[in-house]
Amino acid sequence: MFHNTKHMPIMKSPAVTGANLTCELRFFAAYKVMSSQQVIQPIARALSVIAAMNHHRLSTIRDLHRVTGLPKPTVHRILSTLINCGYVAKDVDQSVYMLTEKVLSLSSGYGKESWLLKAGVPVARGITREVKWPVAIGTYDYNSIVVQYSTRPYSEYVLMGSTVNKRFPLFGSALGQAFLGFCGAAQRDRILDALREDEFQEDAILESDRDIERYIADVRARGFGLRTGKRGESTHMAVPIKSRGEVIAVMGISIFSSCYNDDIAAEYLALLEESCSNIICSMDIMIAESTPDTGSRG
Repeated sequence: MFHNTKHMPIMKSPAVTGANLTCELRFFAAYKVMSSQQVIQPIARALSVIAAMNHHRLSTIRDLHRVTGLPKPTVHRILSTLINCGYVAKDVDQSVYMLTEKVLSLSSGYGKESWLLKAGVPVARGITREVKWPVAIGTYDYNSIVVQYSTRPYSEYVLMGSTVNKRFPLFGSALGQAFLGFCGAAQRDRILDALREDEFQEDAILESDRDIERYIADVRARGFGLRTGKRGESTHMAVPIKSRGEVIAVMGISIFSSCYNDDIAAEYLALLEESCSNIICSMDIMIAESTPDTGSRG
């Protein structure tokens, strides 16, 4: 069984191939340069292990030794520390290791998400104040949608705990449908190819290209991602957040299934679309205001 995680499936460890080493090799080249400079070696070594594991769902000590060049006892000590801190889980039956969702917290303060959340959080909270239902903002990451922010703590109607940093499948969730349905065709093709090749992905892939095309067409015709629940459960709607024609994130709302109908769908679709436009406007203003004026002054 896995330590420090729930319901992790037992899966065969993938081989570390040359095609998969590109990102790791860049890091380890930098690591070798760092090793000759004044750095804290244990931290650099731990980061090299995390970087290697980031590109493989499952890793063995032998895999990590081969990729990082670190001695196996060192790899073992690093993994033991990361397990103790909650960043790594181990399948004791097969002696394989995998990163946990906690590693997402290490990068939550960097990237486009910072501008997105700075603009999106007030808008999302405003929706929840108005309609009471919880709202989530998610971004695409490695064949799934990761929730970056949720207003569940501010909603009077909450069916489950926090979803921040939780991953949702592209086909099996409203957030995923909203992204997959409205992202660019080239990006969608790359994602679908990656899903087909990823033997460890948890998403449900439709049987044929025709089924997938029909599925995407239905999402686009409807105008939003939709995941309906049974009575007593929740139903989820989601729309894309677009900037200059590119889907940079998705926003969704969750309501009791017993409250969902066509009128509610139309009302909340309009609300979500207007809110997404407001987020983009706020982002553009913030970015413009943060950019130094490089023009000449007379």
